[in-house]
Amino acid sequence: MTINPQRNSIMQIFSINKQYYLDFYQRDYQWKKPHVDKLLEDLFYRFGLEYKPELDVNPEAVSKFDWYYLNAYVTNDFEGKTFIVDGQQRLNTLTLILIKLYHLAKNYKSARMDVVKEQIMGAGLMGPTFWMGHGNRQDVFKDLFNNAQQTVEIPGDNISIKNLFDNYKTIDKALDMQLGTLHKLDTFIFYFLTRVELVNIQIQDTKDVPMVFEVINDRGERLKPYEVLKGKLLGQIDKDELDHYYDIWQKHIHALQSIGENEVDEFFRFYFRAKYVDTRNEWREFDGEYHKAIYEEKWNNKMRLKHNVANVKKFVTEDLDYFANLYFKIRKEALSANESSYLYYNDLNDLDRQYVLVLSACKVNDPDEKAKIRLVAQMIDKHFTLLQLNGAYDSNKFTESIIELNKNIRNKSLEEIKTIFEQQLLEDISAAKQITATAPFDWTYFSNASKQNLPDRFLKYYFARIEHFIAENYVGGTCESYDALVRKTGWVNGYQIEHVLANNADNLALFENKDDVFNAERNKIGALLLLKGKDNPASQNEVYLAKRKIYATRLIIWNKTLAPDFYHRNSNFKDFMNKFGLEFKSYDVYDKDTLSERQRLLFEITKLVWA
Repeated sequence: MTINPQRNSIMQIFSINKQYYLDFYQRDYQWKKPHVDKLLEDLFYRFGLEYKPELDVNPEAVSKFDWYYLNAYVTNDFEGKTFIVDGQQRLNTLTLILIKLYHLAKNYKSARMDVVKEQIMGAGLMGPTFWMGHGNRQDVFKDLFNNAQQTVEIPGDNISIKNLFDNYKTIDKALDMQLGTLHKLDTFIFYFLTRVELVNIQIQDTKDVPMVFEVINDRGERLKPYEVLKGKLLGQIDKDELDHYYDIWQKHIHALQSIGENEVDEFFRFYFRAKYVDTRNEWREFDGEYHKAIYEEKWNNKMRLKHNVANVKKFVTEDLDYFANLYFKIRKEALSANESSYLYYNDLNDLDRQYVLVLSACKVNDPDEKAKIRLVAQMIDKHFTLLQLNGAYDSNKFTESIIELNKNIRNKSLEEIKTIFEQQLLEDISAAKQITATAPFDWTYFSNASKQNLPDRFLKYYFARIEHFIAENYVGGTCESYDALVRKTGWVNGYQIEHVLANNADNLALFENKDDVFNAERNKIGALLLLKGKDNPASQNEVYLAKRKIYATRLIIWNKTLAPDFYHRNSNFKDFMNKFGLEFKSYDVYDKDTLSERQRLLFEITKLVWA
């Protein structure tokens, strides 16, 4: 392998009429304001140590300034084109600085204007071009060069273009502040072009690029796993036919990045687990550097992506193209606040493993994709909810169940998926209760469902589902959104878990003055409800009938049904009761019998909601 390092000034890098192309290894342009601020701070600090207003502005004088080393960049020449393997963040940022210097020189009528322009653009083999204007970045540099500010729209998912425009604003402001005279501007231009230096590492053989790229990543500023994975996979494809596969890759990466910074790596972890992982130990192997794990012998025997161009092409055009798009759709729906979406319900409970199971269930171009998405998300919601309400939930056991489900529903039919979920739920309840469960709804266990063993977030979600079921099936019923009921917090707009039975002597007497019995009973879900903001602490120690007055005047229907006026004013509520066989009624006393009836009523509604 031959590597040729050369020390170059900025003037040497950009004045050779050579257009730079971005190798597919390169990530998007991801530098943000802190990176640019640090570079400018270093440049002007070193420049300021040497600059004097009385200095003669000429190459000889500036040559005595200390030079500033701005790291290295790596290139590879292929078929008459120079590709940047590493270093495009710096070179693009330097181009933005040059564009700003050009506009300052133009404003000051500096004699250096033309030489600065030559570092930005010139006559390439295909006509006028920007040296760093590969792809649609040509449009960015053209806009900034012609207009000194952004005037064109940014494509919605193009991070590189957004960052280029944002960083130019930072540079524009900083250079205006620093270079306030023609003398200082001209001196800085000399300094910037001749005393700021980078080392160009030229890789002679294109076949050596993947190895060099990986070493650079391991020893320098680390790339994200998906960025290294791109190099490992696409690096196997000849540059002559790479564009098609690169375009597919970038399309999906940009779409996922539009959701969030970490979504790309999350997708790949979910995908590899969905399609290949069968045990908990294997699951852990994809926690971190999954891009290395897939090349280990064990996993490569299954995936066959190492030194296998045909499989890499198939992976990109089939698996990546389908599953990245599938993940994008389900992730967007989960975040959409769609109040009829089980993906959204699971997101309210932070059940992100739903994505693994959806990816596992679907095959490439699955004709049942839509139905499988809904079924899998619905079954996860049911599984999680009923484990909680049966007192059978354990986070470690739940993880093991998810991994088992992942293995068993992989590429299965809708009927098989439903059966597998139902069997797993019964097995989990049986193991937790040390019995042989025959049905997921069991009053024996539900009758003890209590705040003492249920998280507040889940309880808010549970009562939100109960409330929405009532409101959506009762003519005239309206209710708060799930976001308001579950996600909002605080004592103004947030909903809190309210104890109907205040901890006082009057209520204790209703339970034979037995503290342990009273505390256990008042925490059961039949003695709980949701109350908004300041209503909760305001009613905290009141007797039941005083609390009921507050419940009756607020929005939550479940609370209102405790008061007789609700039934007088809403005669059609009886139609809802009759339709579903639900025995709602008002109560003047909230004793043990009342609590048991409300708990039983919740049990019946739960069977309807999570059927």
